[in-house]
Formats: sequence, structure tokens, C-alpha cells
Amino acid sequence: MYDFASVAWAWDELWGAVHARAPWTPAELTRSGDAHARWSDPDCIVTQVCGWPFAAMHHNEMRLIGAFSLDLPEAERPAHYRSVLFSTTDTPLDELLFADIHVIANSVDSLSGWHSLRAATVGPGHVWAGSVSFTGGHRNSLAALASGDGDLACIDSWSLAFITAEEPELLRGLHRLGVGPLVPTPPITARKSLSEESVDQLRTAFADALADPSLAVAAAALRIRGFVELEFGEYLDTLPLGAGA
Repeated sequence: MYDFASVAWAWDELWGAVHARAPWTPAELTRSGDAHARWSDPDCIVTQVCGWPFAAMHHNEMRLIGAFSLDLPEAERPAHYRSVLFSTTDTPLDELLFADIHVIANSVDSLSGWHSLRAATVGPGHVWAGSVSFTGGHRNSLAALASGDGDLACIDSWSLAFITAEEPELLRGLHRLGVGPLVPTPPITARKSLSEESVDQLRTAFADALADPSLAVAAAALRIRGFVELEFGEYLDTLPLGAGA
């Protein structure tokens, strides 16, 4: 889900370290260009999923391995973070007339880009009364906002860190108005067909790899502090944010 060009090498290093500890996994990552398509792909052994779709639609197809703790200003406790709201105006968020503005979001099922936006503006689970356009990705949402195609967007802060490094021009002229609710970071999952023993081995592999000093440079580039074995209930707690969408 975060396969930005500047950190492709770091993902390869991280996966190589996981594979070395779980050698029955594929030796190399597959980059399909569409992470969402992998969520229901029976041939995809390990993937990362947006937290709300995982809890609402995909948890019966997957086993939860865990999640990453992030090195971001918006990361407040292990494996939890907030999205960032940007606007073309510096009007405070609580003074905006939401029915009169056009919102840009990445997808209708996105925890970080859509459900977090509604929670931060009209309240968790409330219906958005204004107009909205969906762009397919956080980078596209920022580009649309920068081009004047909308007034407000909620951007995943992990994506934001990579976009800021790769395309800082997308943020020029935009104003940071606030943050979304604290939510768990995107889960790392395995196919349901994997045994519990294999899933446990993957948990150990991710934890040990990220604790290995030889992976410190790659982990820093990915803004990853470590691996956490989150419980499924953490993601179930996000479901009310999507109610009424």
C-alpha cells in the first residue's frame, strides 16, 4: 500500500529479512500496481490492508499478523496514527461550512481518507452533506486539491511523509487544518488458508527483522519503528467511523 518509488529498496530489504526467517514465503515481493486487488486474491500470501475494509469486508478471508508502529508526528502510541486534513483555505476547520465545500477523498471505503475525514468534520458515522470526488489514491487527492479541484482532503500521514519527500510541490499553497481520529495502522495480513503455526512464524519474522540492527536504515526510510501484534478488536473499533457513509 505504500510502495513509493523512493522506498522500494527498503521494502525489498524488509521483505528479504522476513523471508530469511520464514523461507517458505516467496523470495521477492510482487508489485501489482493495485494493492486493493490483492485483498481478495487467493494467491497473495501476505499483504497490507486498509483497516476499515479489513474489519468490514475482508477479515473472513485473512488472518491478522500484526501492524507497524510508525515514526511520524501523527503517531501517538504503538501501531496507531492520525490522518491530516488539508485545505486550500486557512479558515479553521470548525468554521468551515461543510455543506458548501467540495471534498476530495481517495476511496469510499478508506479509513484514513474518507471515514477519518467525516469523523473530523461532521462526526463519526454521520452522513457527508456536501459534494465529494474520489481519486483512487492519497497522492491523487493532494494533486486534485493543489489544482483547485476541491476544497478539503484528508491524507494518510504515512503516505504524506513519502509524498512530502518525493513531491513537495503538491503541498504548496495548501493549509494543514487538523487531524483525524486516532486509528490503528494498516494491518499486515495472511491468507486464511495459512495455518496458525505459519502465521505465528510470520509474526516472529516481522518482529525479529525489525529488531535487527542491520535493517535499521531501511526501517528508518520506511518510517517504521517496529512491529506490534494488534488484536482484531482494534480494527473492529473503526467500524462506527464508516457508519452512514
